[in-house]
Amino acid sequence: MNRKGMRLCNFSLVENGTLGQNLRGVDLADKGKIKMIERFTLLTSGKIIFGAGTADSAGAEAAALGRRAFIVADRHFREAGGAVEIVRHSCAQAGIESVVFDSPPTGEPDLDAVERARQAQRSAQCDVVIGLGGGSILDTAKAAAGLAREAGPLREYFDGRAVGAAGIPFIAMPTTAGSGAEATVNAVLSDPSRQIKQSIRDNRFLARVIIADPRLTLSCPPRTTADSGMDALAQAIESFTSLGANPMTDALAFEAARLILRSLLPAYRDGQNLDARSDMLLGSLMAGIALTNARLGAIHGLAHPLGIRWHIPHGRICAILLAPVMRFNENVAKAKYVRLSELAGEEIITHVERLRDALDIPADLKEYRITSEEVEWIVKESLPSGSLKMNPRPARAEDLREILASLV
Repeated sequence: MNRKGMRLCNFSLVENGTLGQNLRGVDLADKGKIKMIERFTLLTSGKIIFGAGTADSAGAEAAALGRRAFIVADRHFREAGGAVEIVRHSCAQAGIESVVFDSPPTGEPDLDAVERARQAQRSAQCDVVIGLGGGSILDTAKAAAGLAREAGPLREYFDGRAVGAAGIPFIAMPTTAGSGAEATVNAVLSDPSRQIKQSIRDNRFLARVIIADPRLTLSCPPRTTADSGMDALAQAIESFTSLGANPMTDALAFEAARLILRSLLPAYRDGQNLDARSDMLLGSLMAGIALTNARLGAIHGLAHPLGIRWHIPHGRICAILLAPVMRFNENVAKAKYVRLSELAGEEIITHVERLRDALDIPADLKEYRITSEEVEWIVKESLPSGSLKMNPRPARAEDLREILASLV
């Protein structure tokens, strides 16, 4: 006993007692010594607001950051009573003026469209940006906010010029569950003239506030729900197995995978299922935080050149690549795949293939008639990718050729 009457015991007593009996058969490395966790850094938004009805808080959050809001939004959210009206009303209630970008980009954001958004934001003299939409809209808004105080043309930053000054505050309001762009430090843009799709990256691009309201995803069409949902699943799995993973990202990525695996098919089959939509939006957000810190892998390394040249929706490409790349990584990621298999109730790669089929997503890229010469172009464009460098198994040119050969 110690002086306060509390029983003290050393490791050997615990090991020989009940706790020790409960742990028999468990591999206690170094006889109970605890291995120190290696140092890591976690970047994420300054504030995350999640839940049904939270879109109404947009005005109050904007008022804490500025006086005039520049809203970048999908066109179909502009109908009466839609998301744009909700946000503008919230801003008005908070005493904030708002300007809606009158020519939002469609599809993947290209340099010209994003440059127009930058110039419109400057002309309107707005000091806070609200992105309201899917990944393309959020990346457009993020670039407009992040480069608001930069004098140079957008193309220079796309080509590698460092971002000098901090931009203006950015509020992210996702309307799809997929890209995780609300939580990332990069804006993924494309230059169709050179067939290049890559990121402008700066830690200061992080959203000051993320408002994730699952009500905003209820109108997401089934096809987009399926493709973007598989993108979110790919991001959860890739960040979980990435070379850059750490205990925090593992926890986020694993929970993201759990939420997505249980709710993607229900959300696809019934778009008004708010419980499933909530799971998907939270899973996508958690995967976005995980990938920002752990990075991704070969799926996303290959996806960008495929998307820019053949105009395939990004989520669709990730869905098609997911199982083949997982199979390529299987031997080195076995322990984590076992954990994912427990979530799925069956071997995880088999489950991913069954889910893809249930979502009516093709198993290959054969409809795009990609030739052997074009495969070589895809490989060449993929090799410099930062995502490829974080893949758990080194992926050389011949490995990428083999992965693509099974799909074309």
